[in-house]
Amino acid sequence: MSADVATMLVATVTVGVSLAGLTLALWRGVRTDIRAMEAGLRADIRAVRAAVDSERVAHEELHAAERQARADEKRELLAAIAADRAAHEAFHAAERQARAEERRELLAAIAAIREDAP
Repeated sequence: MSADVATMLVATVTVGVSLAGLTLALWRGVRTDIRAMEAGLRADIRAVRAAVDSERVAHEELHAAERQARADEKRELLAAIAADRAAHEAFHAAERQARAEERRELLAAIAAIREDAP
C-alpha cells in the first residue's frame, strides 16, 4: 500500500472511531436525560395520584356529611310532623269533648225546661 492510501485509511478509521465515540457519548447523554425525565414523570404521576386520592377522600367525606345532614333533617322533619299530628289529634279530642259537654248541657237544659213546662 502506498503511504497516501494508508494515511487516508488511518484518517478514515480515526474519524470513524471518533464519530463512534461521539455517538456513544451523545447516546449516553440522551439516555441519561431520558432516565431523568422518566424519573421526573414517575414522581409527577405519584404526586397526581396522591392528589387524586386526597380529593377522593375529601369528596367522600363531603358526601358522607351531606348524607348525614339530610338524614338529620329528615328525622327532624318527621319529628315535627309527628308533633303536629299529636297536637292536631289533641285539638280534635278537646273539640269533641267540648261538643259532648255542650250537648249534655243542652240536654240538661231541655230536660229542665220540660220539667218546668205544664
